[in-house]
Amino acid sequence: MSGQMQFRQEVAKRSFVVAPLSFCLLAGNFPVAAADSPYDSGVKQFGQRNYQQALTFFTSAESAGRRDANTYYYKALCYQQLRDYAKARDLFTYVRTNFPDSDAAVLCEQALVRFNYKPAAPAAASKSDASPPTGAQETVVPFSRYPTGSHIFVRVLVNGQPVTMMLDTGASITTFPQSVLNKAGVKVQAVRNALRVTGVGGETSASVGRVTIQFGEISQSVACCIQDDAVGGAAPETPLLGQTFLSSFNYRINYNANTIQLSRIRPEAVQKPKRGVAAYSRDQNVVPFTREGNLMLVVVKVNGRECEMIFDTGAANVNFSDKTLAALGVNVPINSRRQLSSGVGGNREGYGFTLDEVQMGSVVKNHVRASMASYSTIPKPLLGFSFLEGTDFIVDNESSVLRFSP
Repeated sequence: MSGQMQFRQEVAKRSFVVAPLSFCLLAGNFPVAAADSPYDSGVKQFGQRNYQQALTFFTSAESAGRRDANTYYYKALCYQQLRDYAKARDLFTYVRTNFPDSDAAVLCEQALVRFNYKPAAPAAASKSDASPPTGAQETVVPFSRYPTGSHIFVRVLVNGQPVTMMLDTGASITTFPQSVLNKAGVKVQAVRNALRVTGVGGETSASVGRVTIQFGEISQSVACCIQDDAVGGAAPETPLLGQTFLSSFNYRINYNANTIQLSRIRPEAVQKPKRGVAAYSRDQNVVPFTREGNLMLVVVKVNGRECEMIFDTGAANVNFSDKTLAALGVNVPINSRRQLSSGVGGNREGYGFTLDEVQMGSVVKNHVRASMASYSTIPKPLLGFSFLEGTDFIVDNESSVLRFSP
């Protein structure tokens, strides 16, 4: 059995390691069954937050010949919890280097990005390399862009289990296909058919529930919707990390470095999403946004004509419905190509073409890929990756602005 498959089976059986709300804190030592191996005993001790004893068991397992990615990853987590950050960083690096195809390596990569991130600070406040991370208020994680290179994929923990999600600013609610939760061993108590969700493909029913998501070192309980994807095309294949999670943070998305920096916003700044008037800024690198429900709306110029769009990192292109394209006064070019647009609610036939110019604030792009989905129910056009590619920006939810790096 491969290390990756073994790791997935293990995390499906147990509450995983770094989501603190998923464990009960008990006094005293966890009773270890005589039949348990040192590794199994270490996992149990870790689950009860007895990190020193867990480390002893994992070291015994290593001495007995168990030298796989999972053992070293757990040891690294034990050292991190015991504040021996130098040893934790060394072991995270060891797993990433020697077991690059394992699921543990993905989590180690996220931990290492956080260790190596040093925010600007006055010289008098500088710290050594072994200083601890900043806790649950700020984190930096890498993201992947596969298979098409447009979408942002991050590795998170959902109720303690590792899951890959697409970071989607255009998703008003965090969304999971039921099959993904089943495969990851995540159980969610949900209310069946509690709402209707709308996407590029139309409308579909979904149940609602609540999960705890661990993003880097930040943990947040969020509302989510769960879609039955037993019928092909009825739901997105990848979970969407949407605004029920993202609206609680300020975050920087750097498409050049492939990293996301997440900072928890001040509690007094948290407001219920509502429609408002966009703030004004003289700085062309600062773009105000308003909210309609949970959706972020920005004013964009398309071929010189102003248009209100949904700011959507989950869209591969600038995407229109036939109605929103007609309202803008833009015709589908004769040489456009037929294609399918996929999203929440299924698929829609449409056309792909190129826009001469798209501008938002100081960002101007020419020959921008666009698509039109026939009979789509999206309320406004989507400003997606074909425009955002190569940018570096901050979503400031406290001030309701986007801040683009010059």
